[in-house]
Amino acid sequence: MESYDIFGRTLTVSEANGIIHDTVEEIFYELRIEGEISGFRPASSGHWYFTLKDSSSAIDAAVFRSAQYAMEYPKNGDLVVAKGSLSYYTRNGRLTYVIREMRKKGEGDILEMLEKRKEYYRGLGYFDEDRKKPIPEEIRTLGVVTSPTGAAIRDILNVTKRRAPSLDILIFPAKVQGDGSAESIASRIRQADNFQACDLLIIGRGGGSTEDLLCFSDPEVIEAIHNCSIPIISAVGHEIDWPISDYAADRRAPTPSAAAEIATETIFRRRERLGNALYGSESIIRGRIAEMRLRLSDALSSLSILEKKVLSLEGRIPSSEDLRKMLILRVQNAETRVGYAEEDIQNCIEKRIREASARISISIEREENAMKERVSSASRLLSRLIPSSNERMKARVAVSRTRVDALVRESEALSPLLILRRGYSVTEKEDGSIVRQSSQLKAGEIIRTRLMDGTVLSRVEE
Repeated sequence: MESYDIFGRTLTVSEANGIIHDTVEEIFYELRIEGEISGFRPASSGHWYFTLKDSSSAIDAAVFRSAQYAMEYPKNGDLVVAKGSLSYYTRNGRLTYVIREMRKKGEGDILEMLEKRKEYYRGLGYFDEDRKKPIPEEIRTLGVVTSPTGAAIRDILNVTKRRAPSLDILIFPAKVQGDGSAESIASRIRQADNFQACDLLIIGRGGGSTEDLLCFSDPEVIEAIHNCSIPIISAVGHEIDWPISDYAADRRAPTPSAAAEIATETIFRRRERLGNALYGSESIIRGRIAEMRLRLSDALSSLSILEKKVLSLEGRIPSSEDLRKMLILRVQNAETRVGYAEEDIQNCIEKRIREASARISISIEREENAMKERVSSASRLLSRLIPSSNERMKARVAVSRTRVDALVRESEALSPLLILRRGYSVTEKEDGSIVRQSSQLKAGEIIRTRLMDGTVLSRVEE
């Protein structure tokens, strides 16, 4: 190791990192460490990166691809015993435990504790669907329990500003990581509930390790969610994160942004319908203004023609110059009145659009309520009619089958073929008429006799 007089002069960062690097890598060469795997993330290079932790400390760890051949593929929560050395990366001053040997010892304490806690609250019925409150369609104030400086509140504010800018947002600032975070979150939930400060409550934060999100699985937070009368959306971490608050809340969102989209869905759809209506009204207004401009242009053209006629008669009409000025003044006055009229029309139309929008919203709400009632009534009526309809249909089918069987038997009894099978025959003349008496025949006539299995031609002799 290169010798430095570290107390006799000021070191550069590179020199200080070099000293730390040489000291760490020469002294801490063979270390055996037991801990729980957290934040496991395999890299595209094939190396494994994760954190080894216990109840109070953690250290960054890495397993390079060349050392993985004798190891089981790890996962978060595995309790392992590892052997390796400490490595100090001088470029960014980062200390990493580089593992060469590792074996699994058992399941991690934290994940095991969370699983037991989850089963406990599931047994109490905290996760039952029939206990979950529906997300209200009419939301005037949205409450958010999170860190006021974190990424989660920025994402929520960005989504609500874009989808529902008129929605009031009430932030309940809370600590969402570390000591005291569970008490802070639970306190803010109870505060929102006690004052009934909002119509819907979002609790959450951005992504993090299992330890970072532990506060959202704390019993105090779970009890606060369960006892809250305000509907709650849990939006903790990313898609893969599932703290116990996600199970206890009335709705789970994979991210804070998704929670904001759920909360603003009804408002966004109504704004979309209103925007389409306003766009159509604006097109109609523009068309009418264009039509009025065209009429004004025609009127001005007519006045110009009239002015020319007046000027042509100027020699015969006294004070023609005054008349011309008067006509020009009238034209100018007409243009001014048209301008004011356009403004008045625009204001009137905007007022009518606002009134129409309000009536549309009320009408949409009434229609939705009426439609829900009709669907509910129809469902109840259909539920009552289906059993009786099935029984009447079965009875009709049975009666129809009986009638068909009787008709078939009657048809067979009346069939001429049945009579022929008994040994009888039918005689016809050449014109097809049936011979019933011998007096109908003359000598020399050809007759046709129909039997059961064919026809015989004969000549009458006498």
